[in-house]
Amino acid sequence: MNAKERVRIAMRGGIPDRVPVLPQICPPHAVRVLGYPFKETIVENLRNPRKYDLLVAECARRYGVDGLRVWIGQPPKNIQWENGQAFEVDASTGEKLGEVDFMGGGGVVRLPERRRQLTDKDIEAIPIISAAELLKTEALAPTQQVIAGYGHDLFVVGVPGVFTLSVLANTEGMEAALMAIFDRPDFVKRFTQRHLEATIQRGIAMAQAGVDAIYLGETFGGFMAPEQFAELCLPYFQKFVEALKPCGVPIYLHMCGRVTHLLDLIVETGVDCLDPLDVIGGTPVEEVKRRIGGKLALMGGVNTVHLGHGTLEEVREDCRRCLAAAAPGGGYILAACDMLPTETDPEKVKIMLESAQTLGKY
Repeated sequence: MNAKERVRIAMRGGIPDRVPVLPQICPPHAVRVLGYPFKETIVENLRNPRKYDLLVAECARRYGVDGLRVWIGQPPKNIQWENGQAFEVDASTGEKLGEVDFMGGGGVVRLPERRRQLTDKDIEAIPIISAAELLKTEALAPTQQVIAGYGHDLFVVGVPGVFTLSVLANTEGMEAALMAIFDRPDFVKRFTQRHLEATIQRGIAMAQAGVDAIYLGETFGGFMAPEQFAELCLPYFQKFVEALKPCGVPIYLHMCGRVTHLLDLIVETGVDCLDPLDVIGGTPVEEVKRRIGGKLALMGGVNTVHLGHGTLEEVREDCRRCLAAAAPGGGYILAACDMLPTETDPEKVKIMLESAQTLGKY
């Protein structure tokens, strides 16, 4: 059984030959593992985003894991250096828009002074480009490159973007976005609906380009009470899943932090798999498996603090714990409980793979 088959079966809730391993490899981690100049390479890839996914794919192949994630193509960013820091700069005005996040995912974090309250004009300005038109542009070129070069033996997950609270938080800031739930709920719904329509088209385009699964994410969903999640996230997730069903690819939902209070609602979204089982945030693998393991596949659970700063034995014990709790009956993929930390020792990723190969056999 090859990696693509292994992950596909597990993500659909089935029993493959062994538990697959699909760590969330972030571009900065790939840069370090592959030995490129760290900050210089990250900046170069923000200026020329077509290379970013290829770095992640090459890192995944070097590790021998079963799959990776690729992002919908992003426009090049104007990155400028200043006193050892790198900033995205508006090419027309010279204003700084955000700072490059070297310690996180390798993207650009909006500067606090650039945050502002959005209006209906901002909603109207969100472009909705059909999947057919997207496939004619360069937006899918990075995805197609990865599929052509690595897709024959690796499971490729497509990330078409997000459309719920995370998008608002990136622009207005986390505190303002959370307050908007109470102060401007109708605006939040209109904003989410518009982004949903755009993301559906990107998801369809990625599926038609040949990805094996689609990522659906909401970083801050765990902050919501069940009633808020049911109103502001659930119907939009359901619409996304329904729109992508004809594409025939599994969809998994990524929600950071504690989500145990939302498990029943997550099942109602219609997704095939839940990730990343953030044990640090309060989502024990054992509890999730017990409560919804027969309804959704599960992915994640390996402590990212141990991956970034713990011992090899701590990571080995994490893998043993996750496999013992979630592997029985199938429908489990071994992965970190969020993005693989940039500083993760490659030996720890090898331990994840070895654990799946020895303890995760069926």
